[in-house]
Amino acid sequence: MQRRAAVAGALLLASGGLAFGQGKDIPVGVFNAQTGTYAFGGVPIQNGMKQALEEANAQGLPGGNKFKVFEGDTAGDKGQTINLVNQFVKRDNVMLILGPTISGEALAGAPVANDLKVPILAIGSSPGILATGPWAFKIQATPVDIMGFLGKLAVEKLGVSRIILLHDQSNDGYVGQKTALADYLTKAGAKIVADEKFVSSESNFLALATKMATTPTDAIFIAAPAEVTANLILQIRQAGLDSKVKFIGPSTLGSLGFIKAGGKAVEGTYVVSDYSPNNPAPMNQAFVKAYQAKYKAVPDNWAGMGYALGQVAVQAVKNAGPDPDRTKIRDELAKLNKVPMVLGNGMWSVDAGRNPSYGGVLLQVKDGNFVAVQ
Repeated sequence: MQRRAAVAGALLLASGGLAFGQGKDIPVGVFNAQTGTYAFGGVPIQNGMKQALEEANAQGLPGGNKFKVFEGDTAGDKGQTINLVNQFVKRDNVMLILGPTISGEALAGAPVANDLKVPILAIGSSPGILATGPWAFKIQATPVDIMGFLGKLAVEKLGVSRIILLHDQSNDGYVGQKTALADYLTKAGAKIVADEKFVSSESNFLALATKMATTPTDAIFIAAPAEVTANLILQIRQAGLDSKVKFIGPSTLGSLGFIKAGGKAVEGTYVVSDYSPNNPAPMNQAFVKAYQAKYKAVPDNWAGMGYALGQVAVQAVKNAGPDPDRTKIRDELAKLNKVPMVLGNGMWSVDAGRNPSYGGVLLQVKDGNFVAVQ
């Protein structure tokens, strides 16, 4: 009888040890624009984020923990972003929020996350995301950092001395990109012959396109959603633009949706990208192979951005140890620097103000694909 009791006790301890070894769920809210104007980036971003989390689960986290993912669709809407932040925190009890897709959404959702004391790691180039409070972080470089690469290309390689600047005024990120490029080009001695703004909800750009096509220039810069930019380029070309005029743009255009929407009209466009699938680094090639196997497509700039954000999140959670909570994860995010990843030069670094940098990748659309600018 005593022997049976001892065996039963041993089995109970063993089963308890097994349960402890299996760890616990780490709830994570993952949300992006799965529909609407910004879905061209939101869908691959969400795919990349989930892939990073799934790989971390397969490889193992401290204490045998596992990420449990709760997904949401912001639809590019600030109100929906705020609702989802509240839902993730109050209903799903998440420890960390990843997303949303653009600066405008992040600037709406980050203050709520700060009030609720939940770390949020967002896509978005606006420094204002970080200014919302100590619980807010971002993966994307600031406009000043990334647009310098495009400005240098325009002036030194393409010989641009006159340029037209167009941007979507409804997005803080695009405004910042346009301003950063304008500052660079002005200091480099280039002349801004036109500086026009519009909103992405428009579709008929006939008047604007006609004006741009008849204004003497060497290049036209457009900062707007991928499909909107493709449509605008098409209309400018149809209005009679000189074939020698070059189009250049920010990382928004590093999307397969841009090429699909623009077709031959966007051939030759130069893009400063955060990411290139052609990067030969082993980490990137492993990502490309896994992404293609799962999603049947080569990862574009936004898939790479989502995966990189996931890499940063995973590292913070690992550093938080076997018993993480919101505060521990926030503290680890605040400490992170020089994290190896798939973006730019392969290293994600932050300055004293927590603004990230990782270098830029210059691409051009050729034969319906993105190729590196040599």
